[in-house]
Amino acid sequence: VPHGAKLMLKYVVPNAPMICFNGGGVYDFETDKIIWSRTLDSDAKKVVEYIDKMFDFVGIEICTLEKIYFSKINRLVREHQAFEHLPDNPLNYSQINEKWQKVLFMTEEDQLQSIKDAIAASPYSDTFTYVQSSPWYYEILPKNSTKGEGLIHLAEFLGIDISHTIGIGDNENDIGLVKKAGVGIAVSNAIEQVKNAADYITVDNNSGAVASVIYALEHEKIKL
Repeated sequence: VPHGAKLMLKYVVPNAPMICFNGGGVYDFETDKIIWSRTLDSDAKKVVEYIDKMFDFVGIEICTLEKIYFSKINRLVREHQAFEHLPDNPLNYSQINEKWQKVLFMTEEDQLQSIKDAIAASPYSDTFTYVQSSPWYYEILPKNSTKGEGLIHLAEFLGIDISHTIGIGDNENDIGLVKKAGVGIAVSNAIEQVKNAADYITVDNNSGAVASVIYALEHEKIKL
């Protein structure tokens, strides 16, 4: 099971596959298999080395299909590990020979722009997809990997027309999802780019946003 799904499995029993790795894969709970995925090529290590040498404060996590490796630990890495109950798995990125699914750079909120600017000015700026997934996380994904692309593959697998899908999001990594879905919805505390891409805006993410969208569907306030 992709590690990010483990917390969710305590509360819900999925009846369909799940988009994971921020759009880089689709995982099927029924067969316990990744049914579609993209991986990073070897240049990803060069980007990580570039950022690691430039910024001593950055935390680095490497995600593979089976594990999350803690390659450079800071406060935010430890908080992420504790929140998702991840096993301690320290290993330098130069020693991780499995296929990489994605990389997370973790910094304090006021330091994240430095990471984004450094990558934008680097020779690797167009090599991969880069997204901010929280105020503290900046991610490297395979080129053209977004939640929107993951949604397309999931809809194809399920035999559902993309026009009959809904995407709900709040941050930069959700823009593709909100744009590609048949109906794109932003939570009220989403960043402006997500709100601008959305067809509807619902309540904030701490106020039952998914339930609010289902209620709106039932009462035809949102139509597919």
